Amino acid sequence: MPLTVRRYARLLLLAFCLMLPIPASAVSAPQPVRIPVLNYHSITVDPGNRATITPEKFEEQMTHLAENGYTALTLRQFTDIMEGRETAPEKPVLLTFDDGYANNYTEALPVLSRLGLNATLFVSPEVSATDPYFLTWDQIREMHEAGWDIQPHGMTHPHLPRLSAAKQEAELTEAKRLIEEQLGTTADVFCYPYGEYNRTTLRLLKKAGYRYAFTIEQGVTLSSQDPLRLTRIFVNGEESFETWQNKLEKAHRP
Repeated sequence: MPLTVRRYARLLLLAFCLMLPIPASAVSAPQPVRIPVLNYHSITVDPGNRATITPEKFEEQMTHLAENGYTALTLRQFTDIMEGRETAPEKPVLLTFDDGYANNYTEALPVLSRLGLNATLFVSPEVSATDPYFLTWDQIREMHEAGWDIQPHGMTHPHLPRLSAAKQEAELTEAKRLIEEQLGTTADVFCYPYGEYNRTTLRLLKKAGYRYAFTIEQGVTLSSQDPLRLTRIFVNGEESFETWQNKLEKAHRP
């Protein structure tokens, strides 16, 4: 076919268009991964205390997860998904327990073991060693052997911003060291006692080798968040099952 002037002009226009950069607005940015991180504390009967949940309510919630296609992640799965090394399942959730109450062993452990659900426990080693209301090291070791991930919550559960830099550093590093020594594992995910931190805390966490840290700020956890300021969903034990379910389902919607 002879190369007419009109056809030649079309070819020139096509070549010119191919050389143009694609506008950034025309490229869809990848959506951040969404993982609801549920924040539990004590599994007990204590009317008026929102941070507690009755054993019956707790079992109802866990049964719902197990029977409705949710995957309770290990901490390793959570970090691999956040860092793009693993694809998130359809309905991921991370179960976290703060403070290390003894009833996490007597009430939560049997339920999760029976249902095949994973969990992460944040403990303050010195509190566990001195207060019978909290877990013993034997119980912590048994939970670890049952698949629970055990991570630091400060050595003494302090108000970190009230401490000097040296005392903050001791709280972060000693809790990490002791957990790793007792369990033979890596403790590099932190949970802020009382949800409190300051710039010094963030600097010292990085220095100590922590990769992630959880706050008590409310919201679904996103892979786009600052890894040392991850949000969670507080489980209010006084709310209805329907309210809890709605929060969970909403967290999975973009």
